[in-house]
Amino acid sequence: MNTNTAHRHDASARYSGAKPPTHRNLGLTPTWHIGALAATAAAALILGVWSMTQVDPALIGGAGLILALPPAYFVALALSLAGFVGSLSLRRLLPTLLTWQLLVTVVILDGADPIIHGLPRLEASFRHMGIADNIAQSGQLDTSLDAYFNWPGFFNLLAMVSGATGAKDLIGIATWAPVGINILMLAPLLALARRLTANPRHSWAAVWIFYLSSWIGQDYLSPQAYSFVLMLTLLACLLSVFGGWAWPTERTRFSRWLARNVSKLDGAVPRYGVIEPPRADAAALVVVCALFLLAMTASHQLSPFAVIPILAAMLLTGRLRLRFLPVLAVVLPVGWLLFAASAFLQGHFGQLFGSLGDIGANSVGALSARVSGSDAHVFVVYTRMAEVALVWILAAVGAFVGYRRKAPWLAAAAGAVAPLLLIPLQQYGGELLLRLYLFSLPFAVCLTVLPLMSDKAAGLGLKRALGLLLMGAVLATTTVVTRYGNDGMESFNNDELAVVDHLYSTAPKGSVLIEAVRNTPWRFQHYADYDYRALVAAEPAPNAAPLSCDAANQIAHKSGAYLIVTNSQQQAAELRGTAPAGDLQRFIATCATGPGWTKVFENPGGVIFHIEGVSNGK
Repeated sequence: MNTNTAHRHDASARYSGAKPPTHRNLGLTPTWHIGALAATAAAALILGVWSMTQVDPALIGGAGLILALPPAYFVALALSLAGFVGSLSLRRLLPTLLTWQLLVTVVILDGADPIIHGLPRLEASFRHMGIADNIAQSGQLDTSLDAYFNWPGFFNLLAMVSGATGAKDLIGIATWAPVGINILMLAPLLALARRLTANPRHSWAAVWIFYLSSWIGQDYLSPQAYSFVLMLTLLACLLSVFGGWAWPTERTRFSRWLARNVSKLDGAVPRYGVIEPPRADAAALVVVCALFLLAMTASHQLSPFAVIPILAAMLLTGRLRLRFLPVLAVVLPVGWLLFAASAFLQGHFGQLFGSLGDIGANSVGALSARVSGSDAHVFVVYTRMAEVALVWILAAVGAFVGYRRKAPWLAAAAGAVAPLLLIPLQQYGGELLLRLYLFSLPFAVCLTVLPLMSDKAAGLGLKRALGLLLMGAVLATTTVVTRYGNDGMESFNNDELAVVDHLYSTAPKGSVLIEAVRNTPWRFQHYADYDYRALVAAEPAPNAAPLSCDAANQIAHKSGAYLIVTNSQQQAAELRGTAPAGDLQRFIATCATGPGWTKVFENPGGVIFHIEGVSNGK
């Protein structure tokens, strides 16, 4: 046996043996150390929540929340980061303490919107509440309304919860959804990381980095957040129960070649967290996994397709022995698109497949289109690019280190790269790259922390702990910018909701309701009772033309309409360059004095106009 073979066998015994690394007591940890770390987290939580209650939303500018947060917030964030690294460095691994530290980090980083604004973030949250309300009230699906009703799984669940609990007002649930969804992700994230890493400390560090670098903001009340939780749970279950090769590795020349090369690249398959249930229980879990795929398929357009390359990557690296599951993952979304969502497919065929195969337009083109708007917004966009690049560079370094150290890395690398195979499909409204970063992040973070983690189960040394703390501090601070950079347009206030409420109480059902810029907190009720229109979308538009009164008059020409303009619309127009700077104020001032325009209501949150049409004009 040569030296390399002996070294690989030694690595295999180290990571793949019957007795996996454990968090056994490697030395007595003084009780006061544990108490001090728990108290540090509690102090960080109290200080962080208090500091967020002191934020004046009026100070939130073009760069988002970062400049409005008081210094106490960053002290709280630093305490939470130091507390986690300190807890991870203890000689004895304490899952309860680490869970407490992670929960505090989630509240400090993801609780800003509910604590500062007290309302759901993103206008899509209000739409999603309205869809669930429409389903609950009508008891049926009208697929002609819009695309959401062709993928109704999440909304049916939300309507069922609303009906079962009697909670018709879902605003509270939507407000705290970012915190709740991130907490729901903790268990599957940890289970998945344990199957991709060498030891428990490594997996805890990876989950921590996930929370510090997850800035995409898809954790609101939405089908994609629901599907992402399902995806994480599915993958954690599959890798924990159904790991291994899907076929005998000696069966064919290809299987021998594949197994040999996978073993050369990464022969270490972690056994920590592996479950070997009885055959009947395993069969039940297979059914549950298939139901997870079905639930994802019925709830979201993109997530089911994202899981296909990930499952294929696990299959080809010997981490998934259910070879039929990737096939099922293909059949379900394609079948749903062809049959259940056939009406949508027929009406949007060009939109779905118009950019098929155009990698440049779907990647660099979609990315460059977002680099526009105000100077502050462009700064936020570049910061997002820098954070994504940093995570991917750290992941690449981690993969190299894992290969050199014979530590588990290949499955994590394959899972991180696999979602990028979706780039040739379409732009997904210009958001494809954002979503793919999120899909790859649970795998990438397992690589980013690898250079700073020991192969042994012992606590971190001083140098490794300081390195991990520095990485966490950089990512957390950057995420405050990248996650909340659009806070001025993604958050709302009670004055804006009062404008919307007045609009609903004034406009007769069936009326045409116009928003100047598509960024209004409405449709949380009366989803199908009005004809909702928008003059412009809240998307980057270089050299955007000024808004015209004629555009609104033309929509209202036949039977009249109501126009609503809110502060969040103005913020969206300014940040993303949807309209020239100051154009929305000019539009209001110019059109308000035009014939047939009547101001119906105004408060600090916005204004409503009634525009007369031919049938109701004077």
